[in-house]
Amino acid sequence: MKQNIFWFVAGTFIAVIAFMASNHISYGQVTEDLALQPVSNESVKIVSPLEGQQVPIGEELIASGESSDDIAKDCTVSVIVNNIKPYHTASATGASGPDDYSKWSFTLSSNYTDIVDGRNRITAKLSCPESTKWYSVNAIGIRTGQATASTNVTSNFTPSVLSAINETGTLTPQPEQQVTPTLPPSSGASSQPAVSGENTKTMSVIFDILNNPVSRGSDQNITITVADAASNESIAGATITGKLLYPGDNYVKDFSGTTDPNGQFVYHWTIGKNGDAGELTIEAQVAASGYETQQARSAFQITEG
Repeated sequence: MKQNIFWFVAGTFIAVIAFMASNHISYGQVTEDLALQPVSNESVKIVSPLEGQQVPIGEELIASGESSDDIAKDCTVSVIVNNIKPYHTASATGASGPDDYSKWSFTLSSNYTDIVDGRNRITAKLSCPESTKWYSVNAIGIRTGQATASTNVTSNFTPSVLSAINETGTLTPQPEQQVTPTLPPSSGASSQPAVSGENTKTMSVIFDILNNPVSRGSDQNITITVADAASNESIAGATITGKLLYPGDNYVKDFSGTTDPNGQFVYHWTIGKNGDAGELTIEAQVAASGYETQQARSAFQITEG
């Protein structure tokens, strides 16, 4: 009897030791696999125009910048203005030839779109085989003769940077990403008022998106701020009617409301768990007494999560 108990205890002890060793090996393998995952060091930057720089309306604009690309890599740079698709390929101006996007430039002409009055969001995208990076600035469109003594204006926005690892399809915001996309009216060439006549004043419409990117099934907030374009004073009681255009163009969600005393309207909802991943576009019509009705749009990325 005692011998049987001895062999039972010994067998149990050996089994426990074997189980612990197996777990240790598995844990070590996972740790090693994580340590070997590649880290993307790609980058792209817009050098001109600067954040908040004044640029003339109705004239060609040359945007230029730099990136981590070199002749040995297979990267390209493309540019989008005011979220008017598609992206347009920039010209490689690096010293190593037409495929060297370490330096690049892009000429914005009326064949694509025009600079509008107020804020214009310019985004450069670096596309590489293993990763994608974005960099955005807001340029201020002004009419000829409207420029101030300084070529730059004070801006509450800083350039935004986004990156994505194509292997997982998941966007990863960089530390600089504390700014949310703000886009001017969606017409591209100019803000088209829905009401004219006595309504001679114009207003600015700014989108503040809480999470960009955001994964499916997560909560999302957008804040729309409406202000007088000339004085920057908040406009309370502005009526906002908008829609969310989901990726794949297979779902549209409407929303509406009015701005509070601070000129802000906040909309909260939950991203569906089973929808497509990709870019969600926000379109809004904003109306206020004494002002031209404005059409504005913005966008953010939905990831699979």
